[in-house]
Amino acid sequence: MTGTSPIIRLSLNTFIRYYSIDPSKLVGEISRRMQSVGGYDYYNTLADAVCAKASGATQDEIEYILGRSSNPSEVAHNKAAYEAFECKFGKKKGLGVFEKKDEVKMCGGQLLILVNPLFYIETAKSFEVYNIWATQKPTLDRARAGVGVHLMKEAFRKSAPNYQYKMFDAVDGKTYSAVNNTIPQAVESVARSIVDLARNA
Repeated sequence: MTGTSPIIRLSLNTFIRYYSIDPSKLVGEISRRMQSVGGYDYYNTLADAVCAKASGATQDEIEYILGRSSNPSEVAHNKAAYEAFECKFGKKKGLGVFEKKDEVKMCGGQLLILVNPLFYIETAKSFEVYNIWATQKPTLDRARAGVGVHLMKEAFRKSAPNYQYKMFDAVDGKTYSAVNNTIPQAVESVARSIVDLARNA
């Protein structure tokens, strides 16, 4: 199945969300996705603000970025998520923007999961790379976070195998780095379901 063109492309966080929802709801989600042209990135301002902070921007510049949406609930949500990030990582030395991005091919390349972690913390002992989860539903638990960590490791297995990959939950301020050994099989199973649904949508 090499050379197969992808039927569906998902971001890492969207895959985790699909992994988490009820199979009957997944049918509708995939159907809508296959019929729409591109989606709206609700967390774009959060990502830009985190990258600005990691690049040394001033507080005023960050406030400007966080306030640029015309949707008040989006502004409030992104500000709250940014404050959780700031509280946890804002004063840490070695904070930087993680420039690498890659993808994980599933089901012979029919599903592509785009992996684009936002920032890193570099210390004398480690290089920790973080993907941010800011969605309130579903909540990020250990198993769902493990899916994210597993897929980050897969994406950068060749280009950056020695980094530590972590999920940061910007809703409750927790960090996750463990991968349960049943996760790879579970991810494969969900990926197959997504491809089947996308093909039939």
